[in-house]
Amino acid sequence: MSAEDTLNEKSRRRRGLRRQAEVEPEDNVEEVDEVEEYDEDDESSGRGLTEKKGRATRGRRTQEVEVTQTDGNFITRPIRGLGEYIEGVRAEMQKVVWPTREETRRLTTIVLSVTIIAALVLGAVSFIFNELFVLGLKSPVIFAVLFVIALGVFFYYLRLSNKRGSSY
Repeated sequence: MSAEDTLNEKSRRRRGLRRQAEVEPEDNVEEVDEVEEYDEDDESSGRGLTEKKGRATRGRRTQEVEVTQTDGNFITRPIRGLGEYIEGVRAEMQKVVWPTREETRRLTTIVLSVTIIAALVLGAVSFIFNELFVLGLKSPVIFAVLFVIALGVFFYYLRLSNKRGSSY
C-alpha cells in the first residue's frame, strides 16, 4: 500500500465521520453531557469538558506580575540583595567544570600562536600600505596608478559577483 493510498483512505474516513456527525447531532450532545457530569465528579482529571466562562481567558503574557515586598527597611534590603547576589554567584561557580592542567596548556598554546600569527600578518599588511603611502606622497603618479589598480580590482570583483547571480 503506497503513501497516497493511505492518505486517500484517511481522508475518506474523515469524510465519513463528518457525515455521521451531521446526521446524528443529538446523540453527540447527550454524550458530551454525560462526559461533563462525569468530569464534575472527578476533579483529578485535567482534561474534562467544562462550561464556558462567558469571557476570554487572559494569556500568561498579559497577566500582571505580582510584586512582592521584601521585609526590612531601606538599609537592610540592599544588603540582603547583595547577599543573595553573592549566593547566586557562588552557586553558579560550583557548577563550573574547570579544565585540566593539560587542557589549559594546550588552549593557551593555541591562543598565543594564533595571536602571534595574526599580529605578524597585520603588521606586514600595515607596513606594506605604509610604504605604498609614503611612495605615493613622494610621487603622485605612483599613488594614481595604485588607485586605478585598486578600482580595477574592485570592479572585477563586482562583475564576478554579479555573474554568479543571486540565490534568492
